[in-house]
Amino acid sequence: MTEWAIDWASVRDEVTRHLQALIRFETVNPPGNETPLAEYLATVLEREGIPAEVIESAPGRGNLVARIRGNGRARPLLLMAHSDVVSVEREKWTRDPFGGELVNGCVWGRGAVDTKGLVACELGVMLLARRLELPLERDLIFAVFADEEAGGQFGACWMWQHRRELIDAEYAINEGGGMALELGGRRFYLCQTGEKGAARLRLTARGEPGHASMPIPNTAMQHAARAILTLSTHTFPTVLTPTVIRLLRELGEALGKPVREQIAAVLADPTWERLAALPLGPAERRLLYAMTRNTAVPTIVHGGHRINVIPSEVVVEVDGRILPGQDPEVFAAEVQRLVGPNVEVELTSRGRGLEAEPDSPLFRTICETMAELDPGARVVPYLVPGGTDAKCLPGIKVYGFMPMRDHPEEFDLAHAHDERISVSTLEFATRALFEIVTRFCAPQARSR
Repeated sequence: MTEWAIDWASVRDEVTRHLQALIRFETVNPPGNETPLAEYLATVLEREGIPAEVIESAPGRGNLVARIRGNGRARPLLLMAHSDVVSVEREKWTRDPFGGELVNGCVWGRGAVDTKGLVACELGVMLLARRLELPLERDLIFAVFADEEAGGQFGACWMWQHRRELIDAEYAINEGGGMALELGGRRFYLCQTGEKGAARLRLTARGEPGHASMPIPNTAMQHAARAILTLSTHTFPTVLTPTVIRLLRELGEALGKPVREQIAAVLADPTWERLAALPLGPAERRLLYAMTRNTAVPTIVHGGHRINVIPSEVVVEVDGRILPGQDPEVFAAEVQRLVGPNVEVELTSRGRGLEAEPDSPLFRTICETMAELDPGARVVPYLVPGGTDAKCLPGIKVYGFMPMRDHPEEFDLAHAHDERISVSTLEFATRALFEIVTRFCAPQARSR
């Protein structure tokens, strides 16, 4: 570890205060209204002598970018997160979702986990890097994007298209990873090295209308119901991406011969039955299922206009997710074959999955740092079943990592009622990210 006279309790308290302030900005998307939050961050950074800029892609849709310059020996490292949050059902929360209350060692509020907690930790790293005058060999960029929850068209994607020079980097640290798993008495930290692409679909079922008092066959509702049931029960083929292959091999290496032999069988003949037989808990098994296949999940149904009228058309929205290397058009055609000719399948949004090399200097730095911070633990790559802003930055190797050691269950509170994060997680994550940044961007600082 680097030898700095850092009072981590004070850092924890400062990061906590910033997170509380961030949560109090109500940045529900839509409409987002991220500019006031971005301006708050810019004020904090500029007060410490860190140049910061708020860039609006549209009125109220502010993106924050700050940079600490290095000597230019290597290309920049980007610390990234997003400031917008999903909506809340206030009546189902125990506390004010935008109150930022500190209760029993946890900061409560929408965005505490996704991802204002990461914003606060990365802000803490930037402040430490400036105060300690780290001898950076790379520029250190801090970007907080708007609009991630709605696809990034006013945030990371817009910035990449219109202001790329502000955020272009060789590597980035993002959301999406860092949760700890306990398997076979060992702790594993998942580091996102890839994510699935989006292939969202609209299914339109049609049939003859009629009076609901006189049932008829082959209605739009029946066709839609069959399509929903088909997709909800279908298991797409098992496909192992390079990220998942490495994940499985590292688990086998760490957990010993019986598991290693099971994994060898999986790699030789990948089937869900073999994967499901691995010694995993229900949550890990569900994650592995999503990581190893395309999925098509019906989520919204529109149809009918009167209780006594059989509708002529029913529309089903389907959230499709595809593995890296898969083609959205091919996936849509496969879904069309599954649901049959009575339902029309339309591809409404498309985006290919992506993977970063899980054997890179930054990934190795993350592994080495965590091995010292948490002896005996191991960092392994994984594929995020959902999507992040990484999809908007095709020229950057993006790794998702905010380590949650003591309370890995907090990861599941993203988008949930009573979202909250512990101050111990904030302290540990800030320390880990600072050590990673120091090792990677200022390696000579370790000899101080």
